[in-house]
Amino acid sequence: MKIVKKIMTALVVLILILLYIPRHLSPHFAMSRSIVIKAPVAEVFQRLPDLNEYNKWNPFAEGDTSQNTQVTGTGLNSSMTWKGKNSGEGKMTISEVESNHKIKINMEFYEPMKGTGVVYWITVPTADGNTELKWTYDQDLPYLNRYFGLVMDRMMGKHFEKGLVKYKAIVEGSQK
Repeated sequence: MKIVKKIMTALVVLILILLYIPRHLSPHFAMSRSIVIKAPVAEVFQRLPDLNEYNKWNPFAEGDTSQNTQVTGTGLNSSMTWKGKNSGEGKMTISEVESNHKIKINMEFYEPMKGTGVVYWITVPTADGNTELKWTYDQDLPYLNRYFGLVMDRMMGKHFEKGLVKYKAIVEGSQK
C-alpha cells in the first residue's frame, strides 16, 4: 500500500510540475528564414500574391500524396484550403498586399490541432540589385501548447528553407 501511495504522490507532483512549467514559457512563437534571389524585387514579388504559384514551391505538401488543395482567387482576400493525412487541414488567406514589398497571410489550422498564425513574405532589395525574400511566421500559443514553442523552429524551419530554395529556383529559372 505504501508503494501505491508513493507512486500516486509522484504522479500528482509530476502533473503539477507539467501544469506549472508553461507559466515560464513564452506565449508567443516567431521564426524567420530568408534567401537571396538573383532577380529584382518586382520579379521576385510577382508570384507571391498567387496561391496557385505557392503550390509549386509549398514545402509542406511534399511527401503527402493524400493532400488536396483548393485555391480561390488571386491577390488580396484569395485563399487556399488544404487537407492531407500528413499535412493536416487548414486555410490560408492573403489579408494584406503591399506591392513589391510584403504579403500578409492569416493561417487557420483545423487538424491535427486548432490554431491560428500569421505568415509574412517580405521582399527587400539588396545593394547589388538582387532581392532578399524573408518568410516569417508568428503564432500565439495557448497555455499547454507553449511546450511546442520549444521545438517549432526546428520542426518548421527546415520546411521554410526548402520552400525558399524551391522558390529561388523558380524565379531564377524563369529569367533564362
